[in-house]
Amino acid sequence: MLDELISIYNRTNYDFRNYVFPGDKFSHLFNEWIDYYRMKFAVAKMIRPTSILEIGVGYGYSAITFLKASENATYLGIDNGLNALEGSKGADNWAKEITKNYKAEFLLANSRSMTTLPGDFYDLIHINGQKDGDSTFHDLELALEKGKWILVDGYFWSDENLLSATYFLNKYKDVIEFSITIPSYAGELLIKTKSSAKHMFVEGLNKENSNLEDIIDSYKRYKGREFEDSRLISISCLANPNKDMNILDVGCGRGELSYILSRSGAHVTGIDDSSSAIRKAKATYLADKPIKNLEFIQDNFLNHKFNKKYDIIIATDLIERTPEDKLELIILKIAELLKENGLFITYIHPNKLYYQYTYEAKRKIAKSIGLYIPENPRTFYEDLRHVNEQTPQSLFLNLNKYFSHILTWVNDSQDLAGSLTNSFSSEEYNNARTILAVSSFEDLDRNRIVQLLSPKKLDCEGVNVEALSEKDSINTFSNKKFKLNITLKNNGKERLVSLPPYPVHISYHWLKTDNTCEVFDGLRTEILPALNSKEQRDLQVDIVAPQEYGEYQLQIDLVQEGCFWLQEITNKPLLNISAKVEQNPDECRSEESKVDNTFEIKDDEINVEEIMEKIRENIRERKESEDPKSAEEIEQVFSEVSPRARSPQEPGIINLDYNIRNDNYSISSHRPLLGTFLIKGRNLVHGEVRRYVDPVFQKQSQLNYNLAGVLSDAKETAASCSHKVEKLTSEIEELEDENRLLKSKIEQLSSETEKLKVESEQLKSEVVSSIKKEVESIISAVNLDLESKAWLNKVLESRIQKGLENQGTDSSGKANAQINSSGKANAQINTSGKTSALNNSFGKTNAQNNLSGKSNVQINSSGNANTQTNTSGSANTQINASCSADPQINYYVFEERFRGSREHILQHQMNFIGYFENCTNVLDIGCGRGEFLELAKQKGINARGIDVDEDMINFCKSKGLNAELKDAIKTLEEIKDKSLDGIFISQVVEHLSPRYLINMLSLCNKKLKYGFYIIIETVNPLSLFSLANFYIDLSHVKPVHPETLKFLVNTAGFRDIETKFLSPVPPEMRLKKLPGLKDAEENKSIIEISNQNIDMINDALYGAQDYAVIGKK
Repeated sequence: MLDELISIYNRTNYDFRNYVFPGDKFSHLFNEWIDYYRMKFAVAKMIRPTSILEIGVGYGYSAITFLKASENATYLGIDNGLNALEGSKGADNWAKEITKNYKAEFLLANSRSMTTLPGDFYDLIHINGQKDGDSTFHDLELALEKGKWILVDGYFWSDENLLSATYFLNKYKDVIEFSITIPSYAGELLIKTKSSAKHMFVEGLNKENSNLEDIIDSYKRYKGREFEDSRLISISCLANPNKDMNILDVGCGRGELSYILSRSGAHVTGIDDSSSAIRKAKATYLADKPIKNLEFIQDNFLNHKFNKKYDIIIATDLIERTPEDKLELIILKIAELLKENGLFITYIHPNKLYYQYTYEAKRKIAKSIGLYIPENPRTFYEDLRHVNEQTPQSLFLNLNKYFSHILTWVNDSQDLAGSLTNSFSSEEYNNARTILAVSSFEDLDRNRIVQLLSPKKLDCEGVNVEALSEKDSINTFSNKKFKLNITLKNNGKERLVSLPPYPVHISYHWLKTDNTCEVFDGLRTEILPALNSKEQRDLQVDIVAPQEYGEYQLQIDLVQEGCFWLQEITNKPLLNISAKVEQNPDECRSEESKVDNTFEIKDDEINVEEIMEKIRENIRERKESEDPKSAEEIEQVFSEVSPRARSPQEPGIINLDYNIRNDNYSISSHRPLLGTFLIKGRNLVHGEVRRYVDPVFQKQSQLNYNLAGVLSDAKETAASCSHKVEKLTSEIEELEDENRLLKSKIEQLSSETEKLKVESEQLKSEVVSSIKKEVESIISAVNLDLESKAWLNKVLESRIQKGLENQGTDSSGKANAQINSSGKANAQINTSGKTSALNNSFGKTNAQNNLSGKSNVQINSSGNANTQTNTSGSANTQINASCSADPQINYYVFEERFRGSREHILQHQMNFIGYFENCTNVLDIGCGRGEFLELAKQKGINARGIDVDEDMINFCKSKGLNAELKDAIKTLEEIKDKSLDGIFISQVVEHLSPRYLINMLSLCNKKLKYGFYIIIETVNPLSLFSLANFYIDLSHVKPVHPETLKFLVNTAGFRDIETKFLSPVPPEMRLKKLPGLKDAEENKSIIEISNQNIDMINDALYGAQDYAVIGKK
C-alpha cells in the first residue's frame, strides 16, 4: 500500500495552484504547499473514495484536490463560518465556486457542538488543521464512528495536536486497523479503521462483546483461580464468607470473585446476562471438576426468578454500568432478595469526583507547562459501559431509598479502609479512585468492618495452625521455582489474612544438614480471602530452591510481617520436608560450553608417508566414482557458457579471491636437525598435491569466469525486463483507472436508471395509495354516519323508555322538572313549596364532580346559583310527557365534529403507544371513544379505560373494549399501590379543577410501578390558533400551560419528564416566508431577518395544537 501511495505521488503532476483564491493572504506559501496537496491527491487516488466528508473547508483547496482525484465521489464540507474573522473573507463562496461541477455540498456548523456527523458512512473523512487538542480529539471521535479512512491534517501543527491524536490512537486501538504518519508540510496522519468501528458508537457495547473489557493482570496470570486485584481483595474481605452462608454475586462476569468466595465453603451463585462471560466462568471453574457450592446463571437479573434469600449480595462494577432508569429497580430487587440481617456490598470504580475535580486540575497544570492530556480520560471500555458513574453522595442517596443503615467510604489499593479510619479532606475525597459501600436493614458495626479491612496484630495465644502435605520429601534443581501443595487448617481463634498493616503470609526456610540456615526469608504466599477460625483451605506455596545443590530441610511456616514467625511461638515449623537439590541441567550445559576444544599437533607426530598414501587412495576412489568425460565435451560446456568476448584481465579479477593453490605458502620448521628433512618432505607432498589440484583449479577458474559472464548478461537482461515491466505496469494502471472510471459511469447510469425505476414505482404506489385512501375515507365517512345515526337512535330509544317509566307525580306532590325543547327550566315543586331549576351548559343533568370538568348551574328558588362540577360529563337526556327530546348536546357527535374522527385520533395516538410496550396493566383515564384502548389491544397490551360519559362507555363496550363508567379519583383509590405499569390521560386535564388535578396526579404516582410512564396530553395554550378554538368545547374549564403541567407532574413524584408538542397546524394555514433573492447582500440580510420574524410569529400564532407531558416514576 505504501509503495502504491509513493508511486501515485511520484507520477502525478497535480498542482493545486490552478484553483487558489486570488485574494488569499498566504499566497507566499503556495510553492511550499505544492507537494503537500500532491500527497493529498495521492491519498485520495489510492483510497478511491465514493463519499467524502471534510471538517474545516476554508477556501476548498483540499475539497477540489479530493474531487479531482475521485471525480465521481460525493462531498460534504462542514465549516464553522469563522474564516472571515481570520482574514479569509469569501472563502466559503470560493469553495462552492471551484467545486460547482462536482457533487459537493456545504454545511455551516461548528463540529464541536455536534454529537454525531451528518449522513451514514464515508470512505474518507478529512479533519483539516484544528488548532487545539480538544477539537482534534473530538473531531477524531466523530470521524471514527462514520469513516473508513481518516486523514488528519496538521498532525505536527503543534505539540497539543500531536499529543491529542496520539492519545486518540491509544484509546481506540481496538477499533483501528493501522495508522501511517506522513511528514508533509504540517504532518498528516492517515488512519484505517476496522469495520467493527462503524456501529460501535451507535449500538454501544453489546452484552456479548464482553471480550472488550479490560482483563486484569491477575486473571491473565492465574486464569481466575488466584487474584491480586484490590477490587476482589476488598470485597472478599468484607464478605468474610463461611460454609453456612448463601452469597449472590450480581454481574459476576467471568466468575473469579464467585470462585474465590466459594473456596470458603459458602454456597455462591453468580449471575450475569453475558453468555460469553458465563461460558468462560463455567469453563474455568466447573469444567474439570464440578463444585457443589458454586453455580453460574446466564440471565437478566431483573427478570430471573430466585427461590431463596441471601446472607450477602455483592455488586462490583455494576452500578456504574446500569442506566439511571434501571438502577432503582435493581437496588429494589436486591433489597427484596436480602435477608433481614444480610449485607449488600458494592464496589464502584471510578469515583466521579476524580474526573470532575482532580483530573481537571491536572489538565490545567499540563496545559500551563505546554503539555496536553485529553478532556475525557476514560478508556474506550469505560466510555461504552460506564453510563451512570457515582460520587459517594449519589451512591448513598440511591442506597438510602431501600436500606436504613449504610456505610460508604473511598479508598485506594494500598489502604482498603480509607476514609473509614482516616478523616479525609475534600481534596483527598476527590483524589480517591474507588468507592465502597455496605448496606443493611440493621445496625452496622463500623469497628468490625474496619477490622475486616485492616487487621491488627494477632494474639499469640489464639493462634493454632496446622499444615498438611502429601509429600514428606522432594527432589528439585538448584535455583528453580516450584509450587508445593498444602492444606492449611486454622484451629485457633484468630483470623488469618494477608492485609496491611500486619499481613499474615506463608513462607519457608532452607536448612543444611548441619542445621545452618541457607535461606531464611523465603518467598511470601498470600492468604486471601481470610482463613477464619475452624476453617481449612488447600493452598499452593511458592518456593525457590537454593543455588547450591545438596541435601536440605525445607521448613514451611507462618509469618506475621513485623511481628513474629509462628515457629518462635510453637518451637517447630508447620511442615518439615526433606529435600534433595541437584545441579540444574541448564547450568551444567553452560559450564560444559566453556571447555576449550582446540588441540595442537606436534611435528614429531606427522607421518609423511602415511599422509601421502591416504591422498593417493582418495584420488583413485574419486576417479573411479566419476563418469568419464572427454576433453571435447568439457570444452564444449565451457564454450556454451562463454557467449561473448571478455577482456584478458577479467579472469584474474574474477578469481582474485579463489586462490586455493596458495603459491605464497612458506614451508619451514623450527627443528634445527630434522628441519631440513621435514621441509623436503613437505615440499614433496606439496608438489604431489599440486600435480592433481592444478588442472582442477584451472577448469574451476575458467568456469567461474564464464559463469560471471552469464550472470552479468542476465543482470542486464533482468534490468531491461524490469524497465519494460514497470512501463507495462504503468500502462496497465492507467487502463485500470480508465476502466474504473467507465465502470463508475456505468454504475452511475445504472443507479440513476434504478432510481428512476424506483421513483416510477413509488409514484405509481403513491397514486394507488392516494386513490385507495380517498375511497376508504368516503366509505369510512358513510359507515361513520350510519354508525352515529344508529347509535343516536339507540340512545334516544333508551332515554324515551326511561322518561316514560319516570313520568308522573308521586303521592307527596313532587313533580319532575324537565327542560323543554326551547331550553327553559320547568319548575320542580315539592311538598315544601320550594322550586329549583337545573340548567347545564350542555343540557346535562348530573350535578357531580366529573372528569371533563363541565359546570352545571343549579338555581334554587331564591335565585342563588350553586356551581358544581359534573363527574360524568355525559348527556343524560330526559323526555317529557309528550315524548319530545330535551335540547341537549350529544358529546359523542360533538367530538366527532370538533375533535376529529376515530381514525384520525388512532393515528395521532400512535405517538404514545410505544411507551407502553410489554405492559400488562395500563389505565386509560377519560378513555372517550376508546381509540387508545383499541391501539393497545392491537399491540397486545392489557389496558382498561374509565370515563364518566355513559354514551362513551357503551360505545367502547360495543367495540369489545374493556371500559367502565367510573370516576378517576374513586378508581385510583381502589387500585393497589405500585400495581399499574402505565397511565394514559388524553384531553382530560383541561376539564378539571386544579384541586382535582393535583389529587389525581398524586394518586397516579402512588399507584404506578417504578420505572413506568404516565402520559398526559392536552390543548397547547402557547399557540394562539389552538387557544382561540379552546372554548368551542363548553365543558373546558381552563387551559393548562405546559410548564405548569410539567411542574405538577414533577411535584407529584415523577422524574425524567419530557414535553412533546403535537398536531402541527397545516403549512398552508401558516404565514408564508419571503422568497430568496439573488441581489445584493443587504437584501438577503433583510429577507433573512424578516423570515426569522415570520418563524417567530408562526410559532406564536400557529404552533402545535396539542402537547403531552411524559413522566417516569
